[in-house]
Amino acid sequence: MTAPEPIPLHGGRHSDRTVGHGPPGFEEFFREYWPMVRRYLVWLEAELSVLDDAAQMTMVSAYTYWGRVSQMDQPRGWLFKIAGQRLQDAREARRRNGMPADTETLHAQLAHPDPIAASDQRLDILAATRKLPRRQQEALALREQFGLPYKEIAQIMGAAPATVRAHVHQARQTLKEMLGDETQEGADA
Repeated sequence: MTAPEPIPLHGGRHSDRTVGHGPPGFEEFFREYWPMVRRYLVWLEAELSVLDDAAQMTMVSAYTYWGRVSQMDQPRGWLFKIAGQRLQDAREARRRNGMPADTETLHAQLAHPDPIAASDQRLDILAATRKLPRRQQEALALREQFGLPYKEIAQIMGAAPATVRAHVHQARQTLKEMLGDETQEGADA
């Protein structure tokens, strides 16, 4: 008996060949949840290679625990929790290897930002979101991007629903202040 081929998930692209050799139902699962996991990680990480590594490790975890995952009614919460853990793992691996893993360092290293991307309001919001504390980023992404109820977010984050509400509220307030200041500065110029 030969082992199934590894699932090359890096880079956000996949084909029938890359996921078609897994256990029954995994290909459909992958197609449904891979974009969702990447979208969640985009909210938390600026460096594409880090978020790709975390997304890949998340789906490998789902593959590894497929017997359990395939029985879940709503695996989304489990995936988001694992994705957050794998993101920390990917950042730590980069740090151990002497590579910058924090978004401030990465942004500082960009010599020529793309003027079109800089003018895109959605990217401005995303950039501002990345300046929030990690727990606020996570809570806000799960609430705003995926519309999860506070109770489910609390389970994913391992926190009380009231704490999640506070994180989301604080994140919204901070973003309002940050983005409001940028808008006023632009109007004054």
